[in-house]
Amino acid sequence: MFNMASILGEPGEKRFLLGNEAIARGLIEAGIGFAAAYPGTPSSEIIDTLLQAKVIAKFKYYAEISTNEKVAYEAAFSACLAGIRSFTAAKHVGINVAADAVATSAYIGTNAGFVFVSADDPNCWSSQNEQDNRWYARLFGLVMLEPSTPSEAKEMAKTAYEISEKVKLPVMIRTTTRVSHMRGVVELGEIPSSIRTIGKFERNISRYVVVPANARRNHKSLLERLKKAENIAEETRLNFVRSVDGSIRKKKLGIIASGVGYLYAVEAAEKLGVHAEVLKLGFSYPLPKQKIIEFLSNIDVALVVEEVDPVMEKDIKAMAYDAGLKIPIHGKDLIPRLYELSVTKVEKAIAKILGMPYSDSNPSETQMRPPEIPARPPVLCPGCPHRASYYAIKTALIREKIKPEETIFPTDIGCYTLGINPPFNMGDLLLCMGSSIGTSNGLARATDQPVIAFIGDSTFYHAGIPALINAVFNQHKIFVVVLDNSITAMTGFQPNPSTGLTGIREKTKIVPIENIARAIGIDYVDVIDPVADINKAINRLQEAIRQYKNGKKVLIVSRSPCALYSLRTRGYTGKGGRYRINTEQCINCGICYKQFNCPAILFDQEIGKPYIRPDICTGCGVCMDLCPVKAIKRVDKGG
Repeated sequence: MFNMASILGEPGEKRFLLGNEAIARGLIEAGIGFAAAYPGTPSSEIIDTLLQAKVIAKFKYYAEISTNEKVAYEAAFSACLAGIRSFTAAKHVGINVAADAVATSAYIGTNAGFVFVSADDPNCWSSQNEQDNRWYARLFGLVMLEPSTPSEAKEMAKTAYEISEKVKLPVMIRTTTRVSHMRGVVELGEIPSSIRTIGKFERNISRYVVVPANARRNHKSLLERLKKAENIAEETRLNFVRSVDGSIRKKKLGIIASGVGYLYAVEAAEKLGVHAEVLKLGFSYPLPKQKIIEFLSNIDVALVVEEVDPVMEKDIKAMAYDAGLKIPIHGKDLIPRLYELSVTKVEKAIAKILGMPYSDSNPSETQMRPPEIPARPPVLCPGCPHRASYYAIKTALIREKIKPEETIFPTDIGCYTLGINPPFNMGDLLLCMGSSIGTSNGLARATDQPVIAFIGDSTFYHAGIPALINAVFNQHKIFVVVLDNSITAMTGFQPNPSTGLTGIREKTKIVPIENIARAIGIDYVDVIDPVADINKAINRLQEAIRQYKNGKKVLIVSRSPCALYSLRTRGYTGKGGRYRINTEQCINCGICYKQFNCPAILFDQEIGKPYIRPDICTGCGVCMDLCPVKAIKRVDKGG
């Protein structure tokens, strides 16, 4: 767990910060007054850091967890129109959710500075795609900065506001997983003596209300602001040339790089002993055309190093063609477009360009390399209520003579996506946040198969409600299970409308999911707690399945607190206590460790019976309810 309070300190002090923490500190040094975001890895730590009570108490800005990225973007952008320096952040696919607002905000332009982070995820470490959001800057007409280190990220966050206010445009800071989650030494800077949190919105209908006639005028203004931004890109210190001195000088090699690619490019040239000129583009859109042409004019061959798509490469090749330059420009012909960049990938490309022999299997390095670590796929935590939910639903289906293997289970974004794994195998289709309900609309009409959708509480509020309304409106037969653990667990335990707390942990109203379902006209709504009483939950689910068979639209809220969050806040989860298996009484039916698949219950090969590891068990007690011969006993009550 990162130390969020580490961004506190006096100017001149140094801290060892995550890239995301460094951005948060830079925002505070820039004097932001408003921040809103929906958490999404690898961006989550920015808003988490800004929401820490000690940080807010010291710096006095406003921050919130919004229900989704579009709402966060709209809230923050409108605050900038009222004269407040504002901020939002999202992972790359979160920007998709906000895209309508992003596009139009560029047409309207800013008053006070407005900055947002798009945190891209090459290699899909925690995402459903590898999209490169640098295309958005070109698509919508945004200024874009790309930091390479935590220290640079902090400074760019400050500089972004200066640029935004000069050109009256939103500024996008594009990071990737390695920049967001690397650590580095960051020197803290000055904090403004006063931060503006209350401004005034001045009516300007011709600018702010983008009906077609106004939008046409705004588009012209946008292009003028982009031209001004391009002039700044030519002069900014964020774009510079660095020489890598090396003994190998076969050709005048020039490397153009951005983001973490700059670090890989410099290290690769140094390791190969190659002399190279490296043009670092920190202000990477609009590109500094004259600076790039001048750079290309003084080299023999160029390599563009970027992650993921050939975004700069395409633009740079076009610039070179227009300028009549004939030098070869390499990029994704030598560096893979798939997955993350690495020093090795860049080394191979440089060696190929220079005709150097290259092997990445250095015997001395191989001998020093640690042994391969066995693969460790993610699993639902011990005590996770989603495990009990999946077990209960699968059991209820079988009892109602519905084969789980012939049922379609659209799933969604969250911890519960792990239901795709054995023994549950309950996850057949996943597109994006909220898609489990949206795809169920289509599947309910396009097939005769049973369709049961799974969605989490935070995801339901984020993007599930419109699809649920659509099911009622268009009379789709639908069965939705909302796996409500009352927290946004996957991204770091951020509150949501089911938690009863705001992002700054102030008490607020809970927005009950079941009330929403009833209000929009779902026929059959029920709330179960599979951890408190799994057998009762199974019986209630059987009734829900019978209602579904009879053509009813069904929504079940399976509500039980996240085990880890419950342990943190209450000190126990489920029933609490510790449990032990009486091996003499146990008949080794396999329900607890095979069908329920609790990771705290293992099989002892010597005695041929399962046992519970007390160091892993969280005390949910579901296994005790499931054991058909009552061989699992509570040995202390706890909780």
